[in-house]
Amino acid sequence: MTIMLEPVLFDAPLVNPSPGGLYAATHWDDSGGTPRWLAAGMEIRPWNFGLDDAFGVWGASWCASPEDLTEADVKVGTRPVGLDSFAAITIWSADQCDPTAPSRDEVRTRAAQALRMQEQTAVELEFAARMLADAGTPEPVPDLVAALSVLDDAFGLANVTGYIHARPGWIAAAAQQNLLVRNGSTLKTPAGHQWVFGGGYVDGLESTLVATSQPFGWRTEVALRTALEPETSTYAAIAERSVLVGYEALVAAVEVVAADDAG
Repeated sequence: MTIMLEPVLFDAPLVNPSPGGLYAATHWDDSGGTPRWLAAGMEIRPWNFGLDDAFGVWGASWCASPEDLTEADVKVGTRPVGLDSFAAITIWSADQCDPTAPSRDEVRTRAAQALRMQEQTAVELEFAARMLADAGTPEPVPDLVAALSVLDDAFGLANVTGYIHARPGWIAAAAQQNLLVRNGSTLKTPAGHQWVFGGGYVDGLESTLVATSQPFGWRTEVALRTALEPETSTYAAIAERSVLVGYEALVAAVEVVAADDAG
């Protein structure tokens, strides 16, 4: 008679999600209170971008009479118009098993850990879709150096230091071409802009790089809810939270296009 032995079970230790990506670059408002942004989103009022109609260079004579002034000489400022409001998303994870005490602990832990590991990537994927919608048709460029050159010019015209969102697959090429400067745990460009390499950008941005102003974020606490289904003897747990990330301005976007695809 052959005796079949069961394999020894080993629980992989819980790990932390990646310390980089969108969450590390976001300025979080953790002041708490009622998340009123859940219902209608968050509208970010611009103060630092889109100022062309609020600024000018005086070109008339200092002694010109009012009737000699052109429309361009009249000092009237127009406030910039902000982007459409940013919507919140709710992410969740779940697990279920039998209702014994050890099983209940495992169910709760598994639900919470699944949310920790999947949350940022899911938010980045949604955030990427919003960036592409705001960007319109990105400017085609032949390679990563050309891409960074266009984005540097855009940041220079805006007179700001900003954030460049891209998939992690660009890290190797950026390092090879000396486009990465490590500042502690932060990766920056030679001009001082912060790289934001996120797992959600692999499918969300693909070959597009997007330059934005500082990302701002709001989020609820993680809620862990449990339930017992007596009819099926099932104990279940659901972990969820709501998150909203937005920015004041989308500065520029470029798409790296291979030479044989450019036509």
